[in-house]
Amino acid sequence: MRKINDPDALSNLMNAHQLSGLFDEKTVAAMELFAFDKGEIVCTVDDRLDHLFMLVKGKIKIYRVLPNGKSILIRFYNPLSTIGDLEMLTDLTVRNTVESVNDTLFIGIHQQALADTAHQDPGFLRFIIKHLSHKLHTFLTASSLNLLYPVETRFASYLVSITVDENDQAQIEEIKAAKLTEIAELLGTSYRHLNRVISQFASAGLVERSRGSLYVKDINQLKKLANGNLYS
Repeated sequence: MRKINDPDALSNLMNAHQLSGLFDEKTVAAMELFAFDKGEIVCTVDDRLDHLFMLVKGKIKIYRVLPNGKSILIRFYNPLSTIGDLEMLTDLTVRNTVESVNDTLFIGIHQQALADTAHQDPGFLRFIIKHLSHKLHTFLTASSLNLLYPVETRFASYLVSITVDENDQAQIEEIKAAKLTEIAELLGTSYRHLNRVISQFASAGLVERSRGSLYVKDINQLKKLANGNLYS
């Protein structure tokens, strides 16, 4: 994590996400800009966050490590999303691991500054309620996806979620073969089963295997296969 001292960049990002005018001046004055590198952990289980983070650039992955050591994917977040709002309101420790999928930027507000300013700010509280409501809705969707849908649907959803950017623009996504074991675990299946699904997708022209990597080829067909059930 790196703190970026660039007031102009902070102001531009606030304008881009329509945050300007939403909070009072004291809350805005307490905001800082933070950068995380691709693959960097933002927070993990049992951490105590000292900042509320608002994702304003990039994509993050939320997953839970189970008592048996395995992991399960919860969802992906695109801008504008919040990390630490539940912990801020309840004084709970972090329940899931948050990982930066690519280079990300967050606007952060220190917990003490929140207590001194934003907790009494109606605009800020409405903002938090809106994002908590969205999280509840999408968590229910992700839970249904993990419990009720076949691996083909879950993997299609995973590919769509990592391939579509925050502006809903499709990108050609590369997945290294070495990550497939990790992906299988996140999707609650075995590497062998996932490999069979990849072979099916490759035969159908949805993905392509080349030199130890997997490439998304037909994002529209993957969206149809996911049938609106996405991890993002």
